[in-house]
Amino acid sequence: MTEIFKKFKKKLTHFLIPIAGPLVIRFLYHSMRFTRVNFEGYRSHLKSGGKIILALWHGRLLLMPYAYEGQGITALMSKSQDGSFLSEVLSGFGVKSVRGSSSRGWLGGIKGLLKAAKSGQDLTIAPDGPKGPRYKAQAGVIMLARTTGLPIIPMTFSSEKKKLLVPGITS
Repeated sequence: MTEIFKKFKKKLTHFLIPIAGPLVIRFLYHSMRFTRVNFEGYRSHLKSGGKIILALWHGRLLLMPYAYEGQGITALMSKSQDGSFLSEVLSGFGVKSVRGSSSRGWLGGIKGLLKAAKSGQDLTIAPDGPKGPRYKAQAGVIMLARTTGLPIIPMTFSSEKKKLLVPGITS
């Protein structure tokens, strides 16, 4: 009986994530206030028709669809189940993906990114790789920039809790 439940759970998860993921991200985006810092150079580069490699840390991908302001982007996603889910969620925002990572299928991933760059797509990659170390860029993003001639635009997202200020009470 548990094997049947596991199969059902897996199918349900694969069905729900592409639907629920974009809804949750949209809800979060619309429920927050944003301050974009140092976006001027990024925006002017895109407005002039320039293409980019958008570099985002693995742990800071959540609102990437709202940070990107270009015309079309292809993301490198790992071949893991998490990469599959993320690929499906981002497709709900029009983000294309190619599969591969430093540990599995890297050649196919790089070929897919090069093909996307040739077709005029911007690229996005998590430079810290699927296995880390966390927040330490690996050489792959540099090699991709050298090969394509595209500039790397590092970008991140962070948030903080709202502070509730109650008159007369100090902390």
